[in-house]
Amino acid sequence: MSQSSDQPLNSIPPRQVAWLLDIFLSVETIQTYAAELTHDQFMEDSKTQDAVLRRFMVAGEAAAQLLPETCAEFPGIPFHKIVGMRHRLVHDYGNVDLEVVWETIQFHLPLLFNQLQQFFSERGEPN
Repeated sequence: MSQSSDQPLNSIPPRQVAWLLDIFLSVETIQTYAAELTHDQFMEDSKTQDAVLRRFMVAGEAAAQLLPETCAEFPGIPFHKIVGMRHRLVHDYGNVDLEVVWETIQFHLPLLFNQLQQFFSERGEPN
C-alpha cells in the first residue's frame, strides 16, 4: 500500500480507523452472506439481498465520514464510488440493479477486502 504523505499509517486518527473498520467488517459480512450462493440463488433470495444492501449502506455511510487525508492514504480504494453506491441504495432504492450488486460482490469487494485487511494487519489489529 503506498502512502501519499510522510505520516505513518498509525497516524490516522482513531475515529477514522473506526470508519475504515466499519467498511472492512461490512465487506467481510457481505462476502460471508454471498459465499455459498450462485448468481441465480442470489437473484432469488430477497433476504440475502436485503442483508447485503444494508451492509453496502453501512460501508457507504462510513466512507462518507472519511476525511480527504484518510482517503489519500488508500489511492487504490474508490471511496467516492462506495459513497455513491450508498446514495443510490438510499435515494433511488426502487431502481437498484442487482446485477451491478452481484458484480460488485464478485469482482470489487475482494480487492477492497484485501487492501483493508493489509492495512489492519500492518497495524497489528484483528481482521
